[in-house]
This record gives sequence, C-alpha cells and structure tokens, in this order.
Amino acid sequence: MDELLKLAKKEKLDELESAWMELIEEESLDLDSVLQAPQVLAQRGHKERAESLLWFLADALKESGRHEEAFRAARAGAMIVPDSELLRGLLLELYRPYCEHRADAEDLLQSTLGAEGMALDQGVRSLEQLVQLAPGAYVFDSRQNKAGKVLKFDVQQGGLVVQFQDEQRTYSSAFATRLEALSEEDFRALTVFERARLETLAKENPEELVQLLLSSVDKRMPMSRLRLYLEPVVGSWKRWWSRVKGTLGRSAIIGMTAGDSPSLFLRREPLTHEERLLKRFRTLSGPAEKLSMALHILREAPDLSGSAAELAETVGQELAALQQEALASADVVAVAVAAVIDAFARRFPDLKLAEAHLPDKLNSADGAAMAERIEGPEVLICVAEFLARERPAGWVDFLSAMMLGAPRRVCEAAARALAEHGETEALRRACRTILQSPDVRLGAVVWLWHESATGKGAIPKDTVEPLSALFKLLNVGGALMRDTTLSAQERKEFVSEVRAAVTARNGQLLERTLRDVPSEKLATAAGMLERSPLLTEGMQARITAMLRQIDSKLFVQEAELWEEDVIYTTEEGLTKRKADLQQLVNVRLPQVFRQIGEAASFGDVSDNAEYQSALRERGRLADLAERIRLQIEGARSISPEMAQVDHVTVGSKVRTRRLDTGEEKTFIFLGPWDANPEEGIYAYNAPLGRAFMGKRVGETVSFATEHEQRRWEVLRIGPASGAEDAEDEG
Repeated sequence: MDELLKLAKKEKLDELESAWMELIEEESLDLDSVLQAPQVLAQRGHKERAESLLWFLADALKESGRHEEAFRAARAGAMIVPDSELLRGLLLELYRPYCEHRADAEDLLQSTLGAEGMALDQGVRSLEQLVQLAPGAYVFDSRQNKAGKVLKFDVQQGGLVVQFQDEQRTYSSAFATRLEALSEEDFRALTVFERARLETLAKENPEELVQLLLSSVDKRMPMSRLRLYLEPVVGSWKRWWSRVKGTLGRSAIIGMTAGDSPSLFLRREPLTHEERLLKRFRTLSGPAEKLSMALHILREAPDLSGSAAELAETVGQELAALQQEALASADVVAVAVAAVIDAFARRFPDLKLAEAHLPDKLNSADGAAMAERIEGPEVLICVAEFLARERPAGWVDFLSAMMLGAPRRVCEAAARALAEHGETEALRRACRTILQSPDVRLGAVVWLWHESATGKGAIPKDTVEPLSALFKLLNVGGALMRDTTLSAQERKEFVSEVRAAVTARNGQLLERTLRDVPSEKLATAAGMLERSPLLTEGMQARITAMLRQIDSKLFVQEAELWEEDVIYTTEEGLTKRKADLQQLVNVRLPQVFRQIGEAASFGDVSDNAEYQSALRERGRLADLAERIRLQIEGARSISPEMAQVDHVTVGSKVRTRRLDTGEEKTFIFLGPWDANPEEGIYAYNAPLGRAFMGKRVGETVSFATEHEQRRWEVLRIGPASGAEDAEDEG
C-alpha cells in the first residue's frame, strides 16, 4: 500500500498501474489505504489515470462477488473524480440494490446518478438522501426553519414533494440534500403533524414531552428556550410549569439546575430522585452545607417514592455521626445538628434514628457563633423552632444573640418563638441591641424596620420607633455599599435589599412612618432620604412627592434653578434632543408600524407573539416621544448671567482639588442633553451634579459611588464659557 502511494506522489504512472493491477487481484484489501493513490493522482492533474484505476478496482471487486467493497470503491471514486462518465454506469449498477425496496427506485436513480450534467459526488449524496426520505418521513428545512412531511417523489412535479404546515414545496434532486431527515419522534415534526398527541402528553406525561423536545432539538436548554418550544403546546406556561416543575425535578431521565429559571438537560444515565439527593448530600463536606441539604431532603420526603424512609434513615445515620463529632469538640454546630435530627424524628417517628442531644447549657456567645457559622436560613429557623419546643437552659439568650447576625426570616422565627413563650423583655432587648450595635447583619435591620413599621409583628409596638429603624437601615446599607472588602456583586445585592425594604408595599410603610414623625424631625428624615446614595433618582423623586403631601412647608423656600421642575439646556443640547425626537417619530415608529402590519398579515393576532410585542414597542416609543416633546416644550436656555452668583448652580464652571490625591479638576455643569463627561461637562441634575449644587468656595463636596467615597474642595466658581479648562480625572 505504501509503495502505491509513493509511486503516485512521484507520478510514475506506468509503474503505478502495473502495481495496481497486481494488487486488485489480492483477496484482502485495505481500501482506505489503497484509495489514497488515485486521490493523489487526481489532485496532481492525472484525473483520467485516477479514473481508470478506480474503475478497474471497483469492477474487479464486483466481478469477484465482493459487492460491498465494490460499492465502497465506486462511491469513493465519485468523490475523487466527480465528472467521470466511466464510473457513472458502474455506480448506477451498484446502487440499484441499495434502493430496490423503493417502488420509485428507477426514478430516483435516473434523476440523480443518471441525470445529465449532475456531478457524481452530488448525485451520490442526493440519491442517498432521497432513499432515506420515503413518503411519510419527517424532514427539516434549516433554511426555512420548518418541519415537514414527505408526500412522494414525483418526476413530473420536479422532485421530492414535501408538505409543511402552511405550504407544499418541491425539492429537485440536487436540492434534496438541504433537507435533514427527522425521526418519527422528533418534537418539531410532531408539533406540526401530531399536535394533539403533544397536548395529551403535556397533561398526562410532561416528563415524556420534555424528553422528546430535548432529544430532538438540544440535549440542554435554558428555561427561556424551553418555553419558546413548549408554550404553543401547553397553553398557559406559568400554570403548566408550576404544576409539572416538581415532577420534572424528580425525573430519573431529565436533570434540572437550581434557581428560579433553571436549565433542563437529558441525563447521561438515569438516576432516581432519591439517588440524586443522597449523592448530593454525600458530596458535601462542611456541616452547614450538610444540614441545609438534610432539610431539603426532608422537604422532599412527602413526594418521594417508597424509598423515602430508607433515604431518611441513611441521612439520619450520617447526622448522628456529625452530632457525635460536634459534641466531642464542643462545637456550637451540635445545636443545629440536634435540631435537624429532631426534625427527621418528627417526620419519621417509626424510624430508629439517633436521639437529639444538646449541650448542657446555652449562652449568648453560642447564639452569636451559630449565626456566624450557619448561613442557611432554613437551618437557623429549624434551630429557633427546636429550642422553643425544648427550652433548654440559656435558650432565650442564645436566640436573642443569634438574631443579631441572622437573616430576616430567621429573626421572624426567633422573635415568634420568644413572644409565644412570654419572653417579651428578652425580645425588647434583642431589638434594642440590633438598633444600637455597630456590628449587625443587614437582614436583622430589615426585619426590625419591617416589624416596627407595620406594627403587626411579634415585637411590642413601643419597642422601637420606625424612624430609628429606618435610619439604622440606611446607615448599615450605606456602610456595606462602601465596604471595599466585599465584591461588587455582594454590594449590589445589599443595595437591592435596602431598596426593596424602603419601598416595600409600594412605599406604604415609608409613608406611614413619615406621617407619624414629629414635624421637628421630619426635615432631618427628608434630608437623609433625599441624600442617600442607596436610593435611585426615581425613588428619591417619589419620596420627595410623598414628603410634599405630608408637609408642604418643607418646600416653601424658593427653589434653586437645579430644583425646578424644568430642564435647563444650551442651544446645542436642545438641537440634539430635537434630533432624538425626529429619529423616534420619523424612523423608529414607522419601523414598528411596519412590523405590526407584517405580524398581522399572519392571521389570528390573539396569540401572535410578534404582533403583541410590536404593539408594546409602539406604545413604549409613543410614550417616549411624548415625554421628549413635553421636555422640549418646557426647556429653558442656560445664560451666562445665571451663573453670576457665589455658589455652584446651573451653568457654573467649578475648579476643585481632590482631597485624597491633591489633583485639581474643572467641572462644568450644564443640562442633561449637554453632558459629556469625557470633556468634563456634567448634567446639573445627575447625582454628581446635585452633590455640587449650592456649594461655595472653600466648602467640601462629597460623592459616594459603589466603589469609593470621593471628596473635593471647591477652589473657584464662575460662569461656564466652554470646556477648555476641563480635564480628565486621574
């Protein structure tokens, strides 16, 4: 074989032909190796010689009865010399048995390998594809993104006739390779031709429905993509998903990632729900993680199969070993282990589980350590409920101290436990400690604010003033926002938690608190809320409106320019905004109108996602255009005279020195449509601009970002005449 290849590469054609004729007489051939020689000849321009060698080989194999090898050799020849007429007749003869099971076999052969002008390689591929696509077979046209069903191969109609949902198309033999053969269980085809079957599966066997989809389209799908395919079949997505989520989560075939928007995937090997739970439990190393997982298993227990008790017994044995280890080392985690063991014993009273053992006495230090060691709120809640039932020595101090470092839900459970057993004074002390302690978890402060503001929780109503709890919330949140030891994501999550707490119940708790505040304290509360970097501009605007309703006297003084409910701008800024409006009205809205028309042309619009989406986009753009139009109508020009004052205002140019670096920088404050931070021009009504407004020479400007606190000393103030003095900040 190697000798043939060497002769081909050296282009010794006569020697190669002699060696070839000797070789094809051998009973055993390595075809893959042999075929390399004619391939090299064809690549080097000796196609006729390659053609003759291939024909001799395939014909000799056919005559000796080695039909499978002859077929392979001839097919390879079609790929090496696709324009060979010598091989065409031989290929027709060899392919006849390949498609003899088809009644239309001769039509298939003549329209592909026998078609004048069709290259052999294309003819082979087309024939093999057409033989697969028998009448009734499902196919998929990737260019049209449609699934169809083969009706017939009709020479008179020009080729393969395929029925799609909305049309019938005919594919010539050459273009049949564009079609992908689908299995009879392919979800895309069933959606079109067996929709009723899928709808039945959605109701009766959602596991099989999802398995069909994943095996047909993609073995792993995020929730958004899964919904895209399934919603037309299942109807109301939210209702269907809430009904089947548990079933799919326990599937041995389908896997599901964690989270509110999970991905679903086909498992490589079936694994029962119980096996998965136990496997996850055993892979965890830390006691806190094991306890959280144990409680997860306990929550799943009512839905497990008959092996639930066996699973619980296995987990119980591991918890017993964990308890023994914790007690031996005097680890406070022993309390949490005892609580979880007790929960298992209560759920499975007939099982022989280890008894829950507690340390001889608990204290406040243990409670604080517990909150620090155990992150999972479910475990801490379990501890609070367990101690309330058992009431060992020191349990009140333990729970009170645990609340200081616990999330909101844990504080709720601990407070409820203390209140139910008449430990009102201990609960009061815990609340005051949360309020006064410099080292307290944000979740505990959120709980205290919510409880004091609603007046409906476990704590006595006169324990903590809601305004004090609100101030504590803003202070703790602000400290976390500035904490550089935290990651950006952690700071973001803390800020979101504060915002959600302040605006809870659509701002009703905040409004009720502010209405009850004495007038002499209201201005202080208003200032703290309006200046808080934790709150967005929109939140601060709503709070300002709320305060105006509560006490309009807070806003009696004449408003400064930057506080007026209009937009100040330069002529250049106004021109830009008018261009934005023209783009919306003359370009974007007409585009959306065309999209609405195109979507409506598809027929019934009641369940047409494209049509509904286009309608929503039209509404959004129309509202935006109207807002911009009103802004432009009410806009006022910035004049040099406006900045002829002794403090920073709209139109000011301010020279500053950064206090931590000593670097000097010029800020120019114009309108929001003029802003260009790269040129040192900032909007007067943006957070940075508002921090500067009203400041005088010698005063300090403070501005907090998520990453740092910046402070500048004001050196000079004058009217803005341009950005020539503006500098980039280092």
